[in-house]
Amino acid sequence: MQLSPATKDNIELAANLILNGGIVAFPTETVYGLGASASNEDAINRIYSIKGRPKNNPLIVHVHSVDQVLSLVKYDNAKIKIIMEKFWPGPLTLVMNYKSSSFINSIARANLTTIAIRIPSNPIALKLLKKVNIPIIAPSANISEHLSPTKAHHVNQDLGDKLNHNTDMILDGGNCNIGIESTVLDVTNNQAKILRPGGLSVENIRNHLKNISSDHIENESKPISPGQFKKHYSPKASLRLNAKKPLDYEAWLGFGPDENNLNCKFKMNLSKTGNLDEAAKNLFSMLRYLDKKNIDTIAVKAIPNDGIGLAINDRLIRGASK
Repeated sequence: MQLSPATKDNIELAANLILNGGIVAFPTETVYGLGASASNEDAINRIYSIKGRPKNNPLIVHVHSVDQVLSLVKYDNAKIKIIMEKFWPGPLTLVMNYKSSSFINSIARANLTTIAIRIPSNPIALKLLKKVNIPIIAPSANISEHLSPTKAHHVNQDLGDKLNHNTDMILDGGNCNIGIESTVLDVTNNQAKILRPGGLSVENIRNHLKNISSDHIENESKPISPGQFKKHYSPKASLRLNAKKPLDYEAWLGFGPDENNLNCKFKMNLSKTGNLDEAAKNLFSMLRYLDKKNIDTIAVKAIPNDGIGLAINDRLIRGASK
């Protein structure tokens, strides 16, 4: 499918496509999302079908303002409003109790009484959301369980032949700035829970909301947000994690300074300076590159579990699961 530069005219066209039941892949600060109206059942079903996503896995709702959020959810903790105002727009998804008077299609919610919702900070995403002015569901624009897309051509590689040239679009807004999906925080109870570490560090949230559980529990039978399946974010190749050096038949994904005598088929480095933000931005793109080399195993150097490193390790562990 032809990529459409994210010009003013193309953003307006993309908004019209969504309002008429189409699907638009668009950039966010985290990864590219596959967007459709959150109230259009046919479009929502198409997204599940295109991705091959289980229908018990709810979709994240994207909006452009806190006022929109408050029209869709109910909460009784004043600190949650502080969290919204502090971290939105940005890479944080809140799982909240759903207002029955609002209308997010039940299929998008996986028939739950909660919704996962966020306000992205990417300027293109915000322009699109303001133009449509309705809630949009936007899971990652890839095949379910596969590596997330951080560039428009990743979307085209995965889904280009599944989209309709007349009703759908891929908006090309360049590389995603963060490269890791949003942090998901469940605030439906008195104790908030991290359901998925992501682009916003747990430490940063704890500076403003002390009572947080970070035991992000897998829940494949009834997930209340994305990121709760054991196997996810997976390349075709196997991952050998916390490796000290590659074997001669493996590819190497390093972090920090590499040794000079690495003997392997292919090698890349997430960040030669040991910068975790740079590593997160490069993670999915480099795994995709190595995966194209048709090797059986990618050896991955240990990544510190600090800050966004927690999210990087979460993706690697799930990507290595069978």
